[in-house]
Amino acid sequence: MKKMIEHVALRVSNLNRSIAFYRDIMGFSPVGRRKISDGEIEQIVFRVGEDVLVLFFSETFISENISSKSGVDHVAFSLEEDEYFELIKRLKDNDIEVHRGEERNLGAFGVGYATYFYDPDNIEIEIKRYDNPPDQPSLEWYD
Repeated sequence: MKKMIEHVALRVSNLNRSIAFYRDIMGFSPVGRRKISDGEIEQIVFRVGEDVLVLFFSETFISENISSKSGVDHVAFSLEEDEYFELIKRLKDNDIEVHRGEERNLGAFGVGYATYFYDPDNIEIEIKRYDNPPDQPSLEWYD
């Protein structure tokens, strides 16, 4: 896989309004919808050319004012396998905590491996690597 921004994820405060905006105004077609985190978070995926835009919504975001009600949820970067593991080593060497991962999840190119940490401004960063060729999702990823 080439080095690139893997996807952009936005935390939205009104799911139906955001779906309508990105579908009807921006002209993007949703390609996936599922609940994650034991059903607490709803995820909508739009394909934007070769790129992916993800919307996240949860009543918990609003009721507990987690980070912010809306805005950037995280930024994901796709890396070559060696770059991925070199970056994880640099995180450890610099005492930067990995709070999730490595875990398999669905990304722009199929099912890959993701690790999550925060940048200095507390923006969540996801790095992702894929097998070559990437595993493609089965129906379980859409339940």
